[in-house]
Amino acid sequence: MGNFFTSSQIYNDKCLNKQQFIDKFCKAMSDSGYEVCDSDESEKSYILRFATNSKWVAIASEEYGQNGRAAQADAGRIAKMLGTYCMNTEVIDSDCAAIFLYNKDGKEADRLLMGRYDDYFGDDTPEPNKKIWMQFLSDGSTWEQFTEILSGNYVFVEDGLAQLAPVIGMDSGNLLFSAEDDVDDESAVFLDFKKAGAKKEKKLTLNTAFKHIFGDGLKVQGFQVVKGRYPYLVRVINDEILHVISIRPRQAEYPEDKAFSILGGIATVYRKSIDLDTDPMGNYHWLRNDVASFYLYSIDSEPDRRLVSIMSKFNYFSEVPKSLPCVMEEALEYAKKYMISYMNETNTLEKCIDYFVRMELSRNVQSKKTQNLK
Repeated sequence: MGNFFTSSQIYNDKCLNKQQFIDKFCKAMSDSGYEVCDSDESEKSYILRFATNSKWVAIASEEYGQNGRAAQADAGRIAKMLGTYCMNTEVIDSDCAAIFLYNKDGKEADRLLMGRYDDYFGDDTPEPNKKIWMQFLSDGSTWEQFTEILSGNYVFVEDGLAQLAPVIGMDSGNLLFSAEDDVDDESAVFLDFKKAGAKKEKKLTLNTAFKHIFGDGLKVQGFQVVKGRYPYLVRVINDEILHVISIRPRQAEYPEDKAFSILGGIATVYRKSIDLDTDPMGNYHWLRNDVASFYLYSIDSEPDRRLVSIMSKFNYFSEVPKSLPCVMEEALEYAKKYMISYMNETNTLEKCIDYFVRMELSRNVQSKKTQNLK
């Protein structure tokens, strides 16, 4: 069990159009000491997603990942910065979600719980504040509808959230939106910011470190960096097999640290779709194996659990400039030894099929373990 995703929405109380809202957001960030910049210089990155006939604008950041606390803290900051309400939704488990509403002062105004929440919050749960939530109800919606949806039993709590969205004047897709979603559409706007006026050494971002270190290190192996916003390395074998490597930010064990996983996937040109213009998590159905997974695929003996832990998630000290490139170099060596060597052997369609079967069997085993934990 655990946090599945977190998403946030900003209440557009002035009914601003798309450009007006972007201008207001950038102006507020400027007043907070940030200026718009290119993605390579970025210290804070956001995705704003707009929807027709919605009073809310979804906001996401790759910095949140599955870190609900970081998303909640930022929701409060943004609410105060823009002088409006901001709502953060945290899907804690497949059948449980918590909604945190922050007011114009950036403080938590109310909290809504949906699904099987007693395991997480106990039985003593306050009722939703009617005075606060009534102002958000859309035309034709009633308080009875609102409370009935909240108290519903859902196998997948996303179904309940999708029902709740239109009742509070929100687009259902926006309520479920996160940075891992496919955002290659006109509704999504990417905004990057850096500290204004600060003349300092250009900060090495996770994606830039990956492209430079893995890109240079694997060039001799035939991998090429894909030009675009997202971090992908691709190698084509016999014009029909694709070996793909990417990176995923992860939540570290300690607040002062950061972490990442190196993802690898094998695909063929006969797939229904291969989209390298979207976030790597948008390809998670086939680009999902970390270095540790390839290590486990490669051995027949009892695995080294310490090694599995290291290769599943690489931790680095975010405040130490040399930490990220050093750890990235370490990740590259592990990737060469286990991920790349496995890919080198997977060079025919027959061997690709063996890989797909092994990956599916591994997924089924993991699914059964997850079910047993519930």
